[in-house]
Amino acid sequence: MLTMNLAFVPLARPTFDIETAKAYFSQSCELLGKLADGCRFPQGLLMSPEEAGAFVRRTADGTELDAIVVQATTFIDARFIIEIMEATDAPILLWGVREPRVNGTRLSLNSMTGINNLANTLVTKGRKFSLLFGNPTEDALARELRDQLKVASLIRELSRLKIGVIGQQPDGFFFSGADAGMLAKLGPQMIELDLQEAFHRANELSETEAQAAVEAVSGQVRGLGLIPQESVLKFARFQTALQRQIQELGISMVAVRCWPEFYTDYGAAACSTVSSLIDQGIMASCEADIHGALTMHIQSRLAGSAPYLGDLVHIDETKDSGVFWHCGAGAFSLARPDTGAVAGLHPNRKLGFTLEFGLKAGAVSVHRLGPDPSRPGEYRMLMMKGEALDEPQKFWGTSVEVGFRQPILPLMKQLMKQGFEPHYSIVYADISEEMNILCDWLDIRPIVLGEALT
Repeated sequence: MLTMNLAFVPLARPTFDIETAKAYFSQSCELLGKLADGCRFPQGLLMSPEEAGAFVRRTADGTELDAIVVQATTFIDARFIIEIMEATDAPILLWGVREPRVNGTRLSLNSMTGINNLANTLVTKGRKFSLLFGNPTEDALARELRDQLKVASLIRELSRLKIGVIGQQPDGFFFSGADAGMLAKLGPQMIELDLQEAFHRANELSETEAQAAVEAVSGQVRGLGLIPQESVLKFARFQTALQRQIQELGISMVAVRCWPEFYTDYGAAACSTVSSLIDQGIMASCEADIHGALTMHIQSRLAGSAPYLGDLVHIDETKDSGVFWHCGAGAFSLARPDTGAVAGLHPNRKLGFTLEFGLKAGAVSVHRLGPDPSRPGEYRMLMMKGEALDEPQKFWGTSVEVGFRQPILPLMKQLMKQGFEPHYSIVYADISEEMNILCDWLDIRPIVLGEALT
């Protein structure tokens, strides 16, 4: 169940079949009560524009609403929606119900004309909204309403988020950066943190203060005792110091400059900290990839599970598959069950600690949020589906082989020709419906590739 500030606004006119409208109202309240904790209901149908506006103003007084569900339970005129728009700027989910009797007699509710009238007014006034149609007892309607509410909750969350950017992007990693003004259109605010100061904070911690972080990962990662213990301690110090700063500043996700200074100045790999944070629900990207971290955050909230950020490094035309890899980062929970997450050293720098494993098998979605080259100042979202294959680790570090059930070489060429960023975020869930809803609300252009799976 979602926890969100939500208001249900059922609109009706007394000249229609009010007994049926009341039945729909009761069923709708029951459904919303099951989907969202914190939904506020009127005592009954709201039958005048003034009554509707007064209810919304009372509900919104002192509370920032995440969304309002406006149901045209019968036909209504556009004065109702004008009152509602003036009372709140919360996202509007417009809901129409089916005509209960189609038998050559009276038009009982005429809800469809009602939502048509309200939709016309919303568009004319430049107000975004989503549209639902169906009865509250229909499974399809319940699923769509659940998805809409989930996205509305996420959008409100995005408007409050802070992204901690720890150091600048590595030289030549232009795709990892972000324009603060553009990012603000989606909601999040960037908080720049000094990398050297982060190292200093970590080095100031005692071994005792860092011990809890060591104990937390010891049951999740195999082979910690086989790598230099100094690297394990450095991981624990940096993670502990960073988590304190995250809490102090109210940061929700981080983009970390993981090289070269982590190796040259701090003497350890950032991979383990990035991996551990992701498993704790704090999305973290390497190479200071801001949009990568945001893509991961969106996926994690919609899917309810940890994502994986990796480069596309290899394709296999015999399997129509691609291997996504990174040099040592990956949530511990994503490891293959037969190996688990294993501690290791960075393949190039020979410093620890990093993660060594192939990812588990299962259906996946692949996404990437980034600037839209065809619409300056706007965003696009890559959307693909695939199957993480039951394959062992392909390279040192962490990796997953994803089958796409369509020719992989043309797909790879599409990704390159359209200029997608080389960091792709993978999550073990089909969240295409929710992602499409999000894109619609935030004016993000969805780019759907790999539709052979749909």
